[in-house]
Amino acid sequence: MNSVSLRFSGAIIVSILLALFLILLPWSDNLLRWRPEWVALTLIYWCLVLPDKISLLLAWFAGLFVDVIYGTILGQHALGMILVVFMSIRLLPRLSPGSLWHQYLLISLVLGTYFLINLWIMSATGSNPATWAYWLPLLSSLIIWPVYRWVLHLFHIERSRFGEF
Repeated sequence: MNSVSLRFSGAIIVSILLALFLILLPWSDNLLRWRPEWVALTLIYWCLVLPDKISLLLAWFAGLFVDVIYGTILGQHALGMILVVFMSIRLLPRLSPGSLWHQYLLISLVLGTYFLINLWIMSATGSNPATWAYWLPLLSSLIIWPVYRWVLHLFHIERSRFGEF
């Protein structure tokens, strides 16, 4: 068995700030439709690796920052991020977190729900997207997941509980 410890005490916060920075990067109009959900992917990753270190309050604040960056209704993405963390932690015992296919299933379910909640809020406020391009970030998040998981893996250390051999 391996135990996971953070490389430094603020690693989770720094990784969320990295995700927020990735949102702020300039994208062309064509690529903007494909922008992955960086903050949600980061929260899902930490729920898989260290579920006891992620709180709903952290997800709320991360979602509020996303709301401010996107200029959406305050609380729209915050509600979505809370659901992302809640569903990830609740589904974790039912899946094998080491399996890439199980991670894809988890990301599909969780981000799909996240997008549905945002779509519901957008349609209630009158800013409903008219095309299927709304779902492209879900696809791009699934495509980028293995690389992003590797990057986030640099923020923690796995140690063997039985000592070094």
